[in-house]
Amino acid sequence: MVESPQRSEETMLKTLQIIRRKYAYQGYAHFKVLPGTDESLIREAGRLADRLSINLEAPSERYLSRLAPNKDFSRELLRGLKSIAEVSKEKPLSAGITTQLVVGAAGETDREILDLSGALYQDYRLRRVYYSAFMPVLDTPLESEPPCLPLRELRLYQADFLLRRYGFTSEELSFTRAGYLPLEQDPKLAWALKNPSKFPVEISKA
Repeated sequence: MVESPQRSEETMLKTLQIIRRKYAYQGYAHFKVLPGTDESLIREAGRLADRLSINLEAPSERYLSRLAPNKDFSRELLRGLKSIAEVSKEKPLSAGITTQLVVGAAGETDREILDLSGALYQDYRLRRVYYSAFMPVLDTPLESEPPCLPLRELRLYQADFLLRRYGFTSEELSFTRAGYLPLEQDPKLAWALKNPSKFPVEISKA
């Protein structure tokens, strides 16, 4: 980061302006929005980039405070996402809006994660939510935390596909009593076993 988030964004935006306007680059450009970025910079970036993203990192302030206590979930991250969504309404982004969540570092449940993802797809029209399995790093505050199982990340992506492509809501998914997706079953299989009345399905109408 250069001096401050705002200064870093100004530098990145200047780079994007150069490659678009001076060198006439017409290829894919993904602009990462940092927490606290001024809306005017987001708007200018939206005119030049194919995709805008801001990483929410966690499903709520409660969990973000463990991961990044210097960030404000509502005032910086959600506000930034709202600004991006407004910019996309004015000029639709060809590659859409994305975000990323860290999984397994702060005690969040799969239900909490997918409740948020469903709301993001519904309210902000996100193109994708990415999930990143936590891996502890030495000499960091979370170095003693256990790593997230890769299978948990996989199950979240499988459940996310049901939300994003098939119109499921998080309430339709199967969770354990503790709020996690069953690791032993693909989420769509878990749903099918829970809803036998939906079958058989007429293949021409599926």
